[in-house]
Amino acid sequence: MDPLSLVVAFLLSLVVPVIVIAIRQTVKLHRGEVIQDLAAVFHSAKEPESERLIPSFEFVKFKYFVPTGPERGQRQDFQVWAWGVAVFPFFLVVSSTSYICIEFFQDPAFAGTLFGEHAPVTLCMIAVSAAFCGGYLNSIRALTQSIQNFDLSPSLIVALATEIFAAVVLAAIFAYAVHAIYGASGLPKGVGVPQVVAVLAFAIGFFPDAAQRTLVGRSKLKNFKRENLLVYKYTLATPVELIDGIDTEIRNRLSDFHIETTQNLATANPLMLFVETPFGVYQIMDWVAQAQLCASVGAEAMTSMWRLGVRTLFDLERAALDERCRHPELLQSIGRHLLGQKDDKSDFSPEAITANIQMRLDDPHVHRLRQIYMQVGERIGERHWRFLTRDDGIGPRSYDATGIVFQTPNRICLANSRIDIRPNDYLAVVGGKNNGKLLKVGGVDRTLVTVDKDVIDENVGPNAGSVRLFRINP
Repeated sequence: MDPLSLVVAFLLSLVVPVIVIAIRQTVKLHRGEVIQDLAAVFHSAKEPESERLIPSFEFVKFKYFVPTGPERGQRQDFQVWAWGVAVFPFFLVVSSTSYICIEFFQDPAFAGTLFGEHAPVTLCMIAVSAAFCGGYLNSIRALTQSIQNFDLSPSLIVALATEIFAAVVLAAIFAYAVHAIYGASGLPKGVGVPQVVAVLAFAIGFFPDAAQRTLVGRSKLKNFKRENLLVYKYTLATPVELIDGIDTEIRNRLSDFHIETTQNLATANPLMLFVETPFGVYQIMDWVAQAQLCASVGAEAMTSMWRLGVRTLFDLERAALDERCRHPELLQSIGRHLLGQKDDKSDFSPEAITANIQMRLDDPHVHRLRQIYMQVGERIGERHWRFLTRDDGIGPRSYDATGIVFQTPNRICLANSRIDIRPNDYLAVVGGKNNGKLLKVGGVDRTLVTVDKDVIDENVGPNAGSVRLFRINP
């Protein structure tokens, strides 16, 4: 036995998984500290625990074994013995296979002493070595991704050992079959058998699932459900580079977390991405909101609506449901992008466009992102809330204009002084004689507000209809 071969086999089979498990523990501690800091933003001690519950954030804490509350307890991490049991089969498969492959390349006669002097032994050893190299590299890639995603588990290590073993056996069978069909002289057109076998065996090890699908798909065995290859022409994926702010370098970074298409990004947990990536939480929230628009309307409609000021799905929501942004011409332009142009060139009804947009908004991933937006808005302050008040009472309040007097030329008398209006704010008037006006506040003296534009005299009484004021921040 060559001591150097034993040392290399030991390093490949035991040291690598131990290092990966140690790095996982370091990542767990570091990201746990980030989660604790993030909790200070989303949780306030003044609020009851039931009102501070944010499912997206609770999932993040649950994944990293962070306490989620006294009544919900804490998820426990894997025990040390579980890691030891999982590493053993990986050590057994990798150490034995790597030692045999190293000895074979040092002395090709070594294979003969183990398996006998048969003609296909050398070709099979070439295939086994190539398949082992491909399988081991695939395992290193999977372990690295599992650290990034923090989904490394004992079962994954056992699965990787199984994949390496299956790849080695499949490659040996493949090499034996090639030798039986073509012999050692060569393939048609003068291509050497060992070279072809080595390349294909490496592919079997590096892409084990693809190799198995190809084997089943090309076989003539009955009762196997095969894939309809015609379906793939309908499954074109939209890359995340379409999202404003994501380039190829960022895409490569996101691919470590299995995010390569806009649909993957649209369904991602923004808080989880913030904890696991170096990108800012506001930046990620914007990316996810853009991706949700793309996943809902398609890449072509999304890019065509950019010039309308619609970048995210929430912009679409505001254009249809927010009285501060709703306008018939804007709604018609959006409707043409969403529903297409009618043959008779007539307009779509506003109700149809609004119903179509509401249908796109009723999605759990959209509701989750909206909750995060609102929670961040509460921390920033009411003056910067983005969404209108919903049935749950969360969102910026519009002011009922009952009791407010509009006085020519540029004054508004408020009913009370408790309305939070400050100089340089913008007030949007909805309803009444001044409907549609956007007024900039010049000064505030208790209940008297001076604006930059002329207003029409109007005393908004209790029966004057629906007249509301919306404050828009500069």
